[in-house]
Amino acid sequence: MLALRPFQRRFLRGALAPGIDTAALSLPRGNGKSALAAHILVRALTPGDPLNVPGAEYLLCAASFEQARIGVFRPCRAELEGAGGYRFADSANRMAITHKATGTRLRVMSSSGKRAMGIVGCPLLVADEPGAWDVNNGQLMFDAIQTAQGKPGSALRAVYIGTLAPAGVPGHWWHSLVTGGNYGSLYVQRLQGNRKRWDQYPEIRRCNPLVNISARFRRKLLEERDAARRDTRLKARFMSYRLNVPTGDESTMLLTVDDWERTVAREVPETKGRPIVGIDLGGGRAWSAAVAMWRSGRTEAIAIAPGIPEIAEQEKRDRVPRGTYSKLVQDGTLRCASGLRVQPPAMLWEAIQRRWGRPQSILCDRFRLPELRDCVRGVPLLARISRWSESSADIRSLRKAAKDGPLDSLSRLHVYS
Repeated sequence: MLALRPFQRRFLRGALAPGIDTAALSLPRGNGKSALAAHILVRALTPGDPLNVPGAEYLLCAASFEQARIGVFRPCRAELEGAGGYRFADSANRMAITHKATGTRLRVMSSSGKRAMGIVGCPLLVADEPGAWDVNNGQLMFDAIQTAQGKPGSALRAVYIGTLAPAGVPGHWWHSLVTGGNYGSLYVQRLQGNRKRWDQYPEIRRCNPLVNISARFRRKLLEERDAARRDTRLKARFMSYRLNVPTGDESTMLLTVDDWERTVAREVPETKGRPIVGIDLGGGRAWSAAVAMWRSGRTEAIAIAPGIPEIAEQEKRDRVPRGTYSKLVQDGTLRCASGLRVQPPAMLWEAIQRRWGRPQSILCDRFRLPELRDCVRGVPLLARISRWSESSADIRSLRKAAKDGPLDSLSRLHVYS
């Protein structure tokens, strides 16, 4: 069993206290959060432990199966294999541990809204790194857990363990849960740094309890701190993940003014070869847009606007200076989807071909893939799921390309209809 540190023992006392059905622990990465989650589940699967209910099914929920496997499931398996008497399932789409004699079982599930209704008769659910859950599915999963706790006769206890970032922004359910403090049946323990002392070692040591037992961890933290002092992009990441303080740079600001000015001043290369294009299809009043990037760093964007409401009404709705869109119309650089409230994907695809020719490939949201397949021919369509973790990686990559190159000016915008 895991040798618990004082902060871990303190959390377990509060999380498992009578009358508590929801507990949240948030602290910086690298401080044994996943190990603690595995420890709780091992106890639940061990006959005779106060957490063990013979024949019950326990749940481990993570952003993906792979995250659950690496962070929590494998440590659980390693601990219980030595004890004997357990059966293990570990495949691409199924992970479980079953105590043979009693039928007590651990099942792994991803934070998918499609699976959120499967929480029935479970005494304990452990949620690993909820800040990395997909936004919409994560909210659905959290709602499902709360709903399951409210069912008559439910004994479900939910334990959330993770760093606030990348989803630790106001308005997100995980941020609200952690920053709301203790009340009623909720117990919260949060270890967070002081942003004014972010680079001082005593503050770093306070926020990272395991630094005192690992010279390698201490050396790594100091290396990251020194790099963050030289680079504001790395400072945002350091504060978010090593001090558990999501920063404005990380969560609300795409590019700093300095990085933007670098892209404007950079020489714009010619178009050479076929670009990779990212597509965002708008719905309702939203515009549809596409961004093309060449290997040289040249970047261009096009957009399609609805024809209803009229362009003047769109200016009022978007609160832009009067005449902003109208001037683009007069100049011939903006024409709207006349008579249409929602611009069809085919209109954007036509504009892409007219402006850039046939792209090398197209990236798009998975849920809009069928619509693009109806009109795009001869170009690979690569669909992706946009979780908070992927979005943060995208943001950091864009900042690096803007600061260090080769990203050119993002101000060259061509709008078509």
